[in-house]
This record gives sequence, C-alpha cells and structure tokens, in this order.
Amino acid sequence: MIRHVTDSDLERVRAFLESHVDTSLFLLSTLAALGPRLGQHLNSGNFRRIEEDGEIVAVFCLTRRGNLLVQAGGRTDLAEPIFAACESETIEVRGVVGEWPMAEALWKLLCADPRFQTTHHLKDVLYRLMLQDTMGPLPGTPNVRLLDAADFVQWERLNTAYFAELNLPLQATLEQRRNDFIMRVRSGLWWGAFDDSYELVSIAALNATYGMLGQVGGVYTRPADRRKGCSNAVMQMLITDCRQRLGFEKLVLFTGEDNTSARNLYESLGFEAAGAFGLLLGDRRANARAPERHQWAGQSGEMYTYEVFDWPARLTPGPGNYIFATSNAAGDWSPLLVGECADLSTLAVQDRLRSGAGRHPATHVHVRLNFNPVSVRRREVSDLANQWTPPDQDVLGAD
Repeated sequence: MIRHVTDSDLERVRAFLESHVDTSLFLLSTLAALGPRLGQHLNSGNFRRIEEDGEIVAVFCLTRRGNLLVQAGGRTDLAEPIFAACESETIEVRGVVGEWPMAEALWKLLCADPRFQTTHHLKDVLYRLMLQDTMGPLPGTPNVRLLDAADFVQWERLNTAYFAELNLPLQATLEQRRNDFIMRVRSGLWWGAFDDSYELVSIAALNATYGMLGQVGGVYTRPADRRKGCSNAVMQMLITDCRQRLGFEKLVLFTGEDNTSARNLYESLGFEAAGAFGLLLGDRRANARAPERHQWAGQSGEMYTYEVFDWPARLTPGPGNYIFATSNAAGDWSPLLVGECADLSTLAVQDRLRSGAGRHPATHVHVRLNFNPVSVRRREVSDLANQWTPPDQDVLGAD
C-alpha cells in the first residue's frame, strides 16, 4: 500500500530510515531540510511510504531534479510499484539514488524505456568511518581552509570539471549552483586546498548531514595537482572539523568500485568498506517515441501494465511476462497467449512454437519487465489466463 507521507507519519518514517541510516542520508537530510512535499528547491519532492501489515517497508521520493531517492531495506520486489508510482508524476524519472539492490532493480525498469540514455551508471562502494582523534594537514601540504562565498568562481571551475570527469549532469543553473554553494559555505560544509598562488586545487564537502552523521562528497583535485597529497590534506581537515566543531560520530561516503586511487585514499584515512550504493543517472531523448501501454485486469482484480510493441520486435533482455495479441478495427485487444520467461529477447522462439501449433498469428506483443521470482511471475500468468481464456475454447495458456 503506497501512501503520501504526511506530517503525522514523520516520526515513523524517520525511524524506518534511521534503521538503514548509512544508505538513507539523502532521504533523511532532504526530509529534515525541505519537508515531505514538493517545493521549488531542486532537491524537494513528495515523500511516499509503502506499508505491509501496518509496518513501513520502503520510503521513496522523486525530487524536482528527477532523481528517485529510495530506501527499501534491500528488498527488490517493491521496485515495480515504486516505479509505477513515480511514472504517474509530472516529473520524469532521470536517475535512481539509493541502496544497491533496489537501485539496480529500478534502474533496469528505467532503462527498458527506449527513450532513456545512460549518463552515469556506477555501483559504488559504501565506506564508513567512526570518528576518533584525527590529525590536521600533514607537513608540506597545501594551505587548507573552509571555503567562503568569495571562492565561488574557483569552486565552480573545479566542481564543473568534477562532474564532467564523472560524466554527471549538473542538473542546475549557474545561479542555482551559486545559491547552493553560498548556503553550504555558510554552514561550513565545503573545504579546499590552495597552492602557493592562492589557486584552488582540491575540494571536498559534506553533501548531506543528519544528527551526528555526515556524508562526504564532491572530493576532487585538478589533474595537474594530483599525487601531491592535496585530497589527503583536505580530507584530514574535513574529518577533524566533523569531530571537533560539528560533533559527528560517523562519516560515510561512496565511490566507484573501480576507482582504485580514491579507494586507496579513503582506506588510508581509516574508512572501511561496508556495503554498496547506487548513483545511477541518465535522461530521456525527446525525439524517441515511448511505447504504447495497456492495462490488463487479472481475475483477482489486480491491474497489470504492459508495454505494447508491433510483432516481431527487438525487445530488451530481461525476465518478464508477455502476452501475444491481435487487435480488431475498434482497437480492442484479443489475447492469444500469456506467459513468462527469463529473457524477453528470446520471445521469437516462443512465437514460432505457438505458430507451429496452428494458432492465429500475433500482430503485437505486450511485455512487462518483471524481476520478481519465477513463482510470482507465474501467479500473474495464472491470474490473467483465468480472466481472459474464453469458456468454450483454449486459446490462452500459461507458458
């Protein structure tokens, strides 16, 4: 059961997110700073919850940026209802940010849209640091300090280079980035290292905070100044500041599995790997036609949304359910065969077997990516077959 988060739900929602706090910081910090409803800020969105037997089992929020923030405690069977709920909003889903199992399941659904293009697809390693006494900058390292509003031009140059190197979209105007930077430096969240000419060469920040926990992000050193200890010096000061000034007990951060240099840096600072996280981003091509969709009702009354393709078609690989069908002059669909398979891209074989049995040729195929277990997919097949098989003939069957 999916419901919007109201003010009366906040305590229960926070308790659920806090039980998975390391991978819920974006949700928790957004909820604390901007509330549970969509506003003008790019990070705001309508928070929703899923409940089972009176217990919250998932929380998600589609932000104005188009990023779907999600926490489902490692469950993947909730991906389809979450995705369907977000697809009904006016904001297009452009990315998924959250704990890895659910992020990966949602990403597969998003990438099934032929209009969607990937810009950033990484499985990140989650690192955790319990804060203790830390050192300041090491001798001989560049000057390191908290950034202030006057540093915006230099920061913007490095931040833009950071996004470009990771192939990340900026998702904000220059003025929006300026306002966000000024707000963060006033809270003392951006650190930087400067060379002898007072040029900013390295940056790092807290991009989310909640209670006594901070999330590190935006760690970047310009290429010409790498391997000089700049990022190490900035991180040392950030860690010390988090413990002494901000009173934090723990820091978390995420970095790509293949980013060996970054992982070596964080591990040298005492961070320990503690899981996985997804930061998966893309965009939809405006000139690509989205597939037609049709809802089929099962005997149980549940509605199943399928994408419609002319047959034969080249389909996206992946597990799912399918319905071979024809349509009449009025545009009504007549199902011929319903089934499920481990790879929808192999449906041509199923069609040859069906046609070889003397059945009417299909003009279309309806498909639905479905990453649930086989038993769940087969229940859907039975539900639809029981509803649509004519009583006097057997033209529809479970494959």
